[in-house]
Amino acid sequence: MANLVDLGFKKGTISETILSTYNPDGSPNAAPMGVILKDPQHLTLNIFNSSATLANVKTRGSAVVNVTDNIEVYFRTAIKEANPDGKLPEEWFAKAAVVNAPKLCLAKASVEVSLIDLVKGAEKTRAVFTVTRVHGEKGFPQVYCRAFGLTLEAIVHATRVKVLAVDPKEHSRMGGLLRKIHDCDVLVSRVAPNSSYSAVMADLTKRVDEWGQK
Repeated sequence: MANLVDLGFKKGTISETILSTYNPDGSPNAAPMGVILKDPQHLTLNIFNSSATLANVKTRGSAVVNVTDNIEVYFRTAIKEANPDGKLPEEWFAKAAVVNAPKLCLAKASVEVSLIDLVKGAEKTRAVFTVTRVHGEKGFPQVYCRAFGLTLEAIVHATRVKVLAVDPKEHSRMGGLLRKIHDCDVLVSRVAPNSSYSAVMADLTKRVDEWGQK
C-alpha cells in the first residue's frame, strides 16, 4: 500500500496538490492547495477563510488530496471561468472510498483525509487532517519539464491578480505579479512551445489581461 512518502510528501515542505470537497448541493468542488506533511498520518493546509473549500470542509469534515501532474486540471480548478458555464466537469470526479468527499479520477494518487482541528487566522484557517486512505498508481518515473512548474507558478499568481483586481486600492500590488506571469509565459514558450502548457498560458494571460483592465 502506498504511503505519503511514496507520493513525494516531505515533512515541513509545501506540496502542490488539488483538494476536492463536496459543495452544499452535493456537486464536486476542487481547488489547488498547498499541503504540508506534519507526520506520516497528518497533513496541514492553510485555507482562505472566504473560500468554498473551507466552508465545505467545515460542513462535511473530510476531503481528498489529489496528486496529479496534469497542468490543465490545475488551471481549470484554479480558474473556474475556464470551464463551460464556470463549472468543473462532473465526470472528472467519483465518490471517495472512505470519506465523504469526491476524488479526481484524473489524479495519479489520492489521499482521503478527515478533519481533526481548525485554527482560524486573520486571512486563512489552518486545518489539520488525519490520513484515512492512500491510493496511488504504480508506474515508471517521469522526466521533468520546467514548463510544469512555470505554468503552475503563473496560475498561482493569476489567482492573486483576480482577487486584487476588484479592489482599486490593491492595484499597485498587481504590477509585480503581472511581470512574474509574463516571465513565466516567455519561458514556457521557449521550453514547451505548442504544448498543453503553452495552451494554458495563452488562455491564462488573456484572462489576466482582462482582469487587469477592469
